[in-house]
Order: sequence, then structure tokens, then C-alpha cells
Amino acid sequence: MPAPNPTTYTGKRTLVCAHLAQGIECGRWPVGALLPAETALCKELQVSRHTVRAALAELQSAGLVTSHQGVGTRVLRRRPEQTPSHSLQDISDLALYARNTTVRILDVKEVVLDGPTAEWIGAGAGEAWCQARTLRTAAEQDAPIVLSSVWVPQASRPAIEASGRSGLPVFIEVQRLHSRMVSEVRQVIGIAIATREQSTLLRCKPREPLLRIQRWYYGQQRTLLEVTDSLHPQDRFQYAVTLRHASGGSITQSSPQQK
Repeated sequence: MPAPNPTTYTGKRTLVCAHLAQGIECGRWPVGALLPAETALCKELQVSRHTVRAALAELQSAGLVTSHQGVGTRVLRRRPEQTPSHSLQDISDLALYARNTTVRILDVKEVVLDGPTAEWIGAGAGEAWCQARTLRTAAEQDAPIVLSSVWVPQASRPAIEASGRSGLPVFIEVQRLHSRMVSEVRQVIGIAIATREQSTLLRCKPREPLLRIQRWYYGQQRTLLEVTDSLHPQDRFQYAVTLRHASGGSITQSSPQQK
């Protein structure tokens, strides 16, 4: 497949993304194969690394590829999934449930972290962060499927605003903003009881049990990029995880966390 000429187009990222997606669909890079390294793509397509990383983030949000530090970008499927996914096998799957949904940003505020909040987030007390509350609703549904509290460093506030325009998860927009891929996500699943305000926003009953999913998104060198605290009504969301043996590994288990 000949390399396109990005200088004849206004949207280089869109062009690179389309070029890679077409290569995946036609089998140039089959499922399970690694895409060329970023430097090779920059040379082949005559674009900057920033453009390549933004295009890869787009493919990741569509569930076509997954990226791992030190490994590269691997093809997951030939075509994007057409329906929201609530299963989790890879970081890329975190973006899939956003497909066929709409997001509404309720509010955004700048926060100077106090001691308890900084300890929960894993940042330093006194640091400047932004907190946003968002509601996401699935297509052809009236009631929201999740109420999220999203925390990012103050420098990443534009990613929240971009998420409101694109509908993509904030971590995808953080990747685009800083040309930095999320390499690790730590997740804690628990239960919360809906407050009166939460029940009004989620259209559920007060004191109804909610599925609570907290996530910490890290880049290279364990740089904290984002923290989310999400609440899902029990009758509108289910969560599935696929576990596999690591190559040559054995079953291990960490101690459960108790409150």
C-alpha cells in the first residue's frame, strides 16, 4: 500500500488513522500482529511523532489496537466494535463502552488538593488539579449508565473539555493532548449507596446500591495522568473480566482490600 501524502490534506491525524485502519482491515497487519514502530510510521507517512501518537490513540479508542510500553502497538480486531462493551481484557477495552453513548459534563472546577484527597488520588497535598462530573448515557436509553467524577492535573483541563466535544473518555483526550500513552490502569471495584443528589442524576432510588469503579491511569515511569470514580446503577451496567495465564506464569493472588 503506498504511503499517502499528508501535505494534501488538512487533517493529518485523520489521514494517518484512516491509513492504518485500512491496513488493518485489509490484512496488511493481521490480528495479533504489531504495527510498525512510531519512528517507522513517521518516516513512511512523513508526519510528526505527535501526529502518529494521536492517530494510534484514535485506533485504541475504537478498540482496534492496544499499546504496551516496551512492546509496541498490537492489532486486536479488524473492524471497530459497533456496540458498547462492558467486558475488560485490555486497557483499550476501557474506551469501547463509550461507543454509541453520549457524555454530558455537569461541572468542572479547579481544586487545590487537601491532605485526605491527595492521599486518595496518590498526589501531593497542595497540588492544583481539576475535577469534573460527567453523565454518560447509552444510545436509545433515557437514563444514564454512569455518573463519574474525573480528576486530572490542572495542565490536562483541556482534555476534559475535548472529551465533552468528542464523547471519548477523558484518558483518550489526555493521550492526545500530551502525546503520552496510558501504560497501566489500577482499578478498585466496590459498592456505594446512592445519595439523594446521585439518585436524581442517575434516575435511581435514593440509597440504592451502586457499582463503584475507581481507576488510576498511569503513563511511563508511573506518572499519574487521571483518576476516575464512577457510579453505575445496578440494572443498567454489568462488568466482566477475562483472566488468562501469563506466558510461563503461575496463578498468583494479591490480598483483597477491605474497608
